[in-house]
Amino acid sequence: MRAIRRNAFEAFPGRCLEDPIVILKTPFRSVVTATSPDSIRHIMLDFHQDYVRPPVGKRVLSPIAGNGLIVSEGEAWRNQRRAMAPAFTPQKVRTLSGLIGEVAERACSELEARRGQPEDLFAFFQTVSLDIGATVMFSTDISAIGAELRRLLTLYVTKIGSPSVSDFLLPTWVPTVSTARRALFRRNWRRLIEQAIAKRRSGRTMIAREKAPNSKDVAPDLFDLLEQAHGDRPDDLLADEVSTMLVAGHETTALTLFWACVLLAKTPHVQSELATEAAAFDWARAPRAASLQMDLTTLPFAKAVIQETLRLYSPALLTARLARRTHEICGYEVSAGSMVLIPFWLLHRNPGRWTSSASFDPWRFLKGAAPGRFDYLPFGVGPHACIGAQLAITEATIVLARLLRDNRIAPLQRDMPLPVGRLSTRPSYNPLFHITAR
Repeated sequence: MRAIRRNAFEAFPGRCLEDPIVILKTPFRSVVTATSPDSIRHIMLDFHQDYVRPPVGKRVLSPIAGNGLIVSEGEAWRNQRRAMAPAFTPQKVRTLSGLIGEVAERACSELEARRGQPEDLFAFFQTVSLDIGATVMFSTDISAIGAELRRLLTLYVTKIGSPSVSDFLLPTWVPTVSTARRALFRRNWRRLIEQAIAKRRSGRTMIAREKAPNSKDVAPDLFDLLEQAHGDRPDDLLADEVSTMLVAGHETTALTLFWACVLLAKTPHVQSELATEAAAFDWARAPRAASLQMDLTTLPFAKAVIQETLRLYSPALLTARLARRTHEICGYEVSAGSMVLIPFWLLHRNPGRWTSSASFDPWRFLKGAAPGRFDYLPFGVGPHACIGAQLAITEATIVLARLLRDNRIAPLQRDMPLPVGRLSTRPSYNPLFHITAR
């Protein structure tokens, strides 16, 4: 548990790569690690009703997500999931792609104006991903509060929100050392989210409507879709769902793009392949109006790079469940009350499941043989799989393709950062990159 707080990548015994179930005893409860497809199928699909989100999830995430989809359970979760699903259909994601293209074009143009200067790409992608999240969510410029949102997010992910041993083992009603700090964070965070929603509803700075005189040409943003989905539900819940989508989208997109650039900086031949594909893409139709949709089927290699990055550096490195009943899993008895951990990164790097498992090989996703259903889980699996998975992949693919179309990326440091697993897979330090014209 101490290792999970420091860096979860250090916390798991080597035998987790070999045994489908590893049971570790603690004075409070058993901690079970499941890393085989059969054990994951049992927990996340076949008997998912017997494995619930543990109190640590609500304790750690509710200061940001409140009662949003990411922390809700039971009937509340089913109602929220059912209401939000229409906002994330493939057609709705394609509708939002034009807005994503606008932000990508603007951000990359600003980056290109700084060519020749050392570039902190992690900070760049944090800004870009929040701009995308705000534009897709609100069609609104929230730059006035963007810096504070980023500051609070970074503070929470790296410090206040890092789970401790007490978070894992104590009921939610028992105060911990972090309780007061998280409550203060919640007030500050919620104030910013309410400001953004109020600005969106005022309609004074809706970018899409300023650019499109014919309102029929304006595609709905994600806030429109969420507001329609929530109907008569309280505004507090809508604000929690907005928070959830902003946080999840910001963290997933920024980290995926950063780790993709770390990998690409060491593989110039992969960069060249991606740049060739991006140059042939019809960008002229992409970001000129929010109603236009970007056809990502013509960017298969860029998408494969994103998929391979998600395999090696999944932003969500693990998920946890609490066993409500005693079950036998793959010949092991998992007792009721056990904490069950599913580390996606171990599954993705298992040499028994992946050829050259430690290698960066985007072509593995283009060879026709899709990975097994329980071998590749960057967005989870089963009823609780991430509802915004396709939107996240679309965002990352568009931004990466636009960046590599006109630019080469090279590292300025010899040693690249190591992954540090806390709430997400973050770098051990922010390296600098050299950006040059292609």
